[in-house]
Amino acid sequence: MTIIQRRTFHGKVGSAGDLVTWAHDMYHVIQVNSPDIPFRVLSDYQSGRTDRVVVEIELESMAQLDSALEKTMADPDTQARFESVFERLKSLIDYAEVEHWSVS
Repeated sequence: MTIIQRRTFHGKVGSAGDLVTWAHDMYHVIQVNSPDIPFRVLSDYQSGRTDRVVVEIELESMAQLDSALEKTMADPDTQARFESVFERLKSLIDYAEVEHWSVS
């Protein structure tokens, strides 16, 4: 069964552009060891809460995500890149939400 993971980042005012850049940087780090996980980045600058960025990935199972993260953290170079990119997120967002949708 296909699962869509949707991470919604609620950015600080004016941070949406930087969040889009961050999302591409982060998911390219993950794809180093897991190139089979497609992602897309959606941005909404002007409706609802402003500076909102969504990242969606498509998975065959939650185990696929676990495996991707294990591979990322098992490689010292990729782990260091992951940690560096993740650190940037702290100054960009107020909070984030995660949803897992089953595709039927």
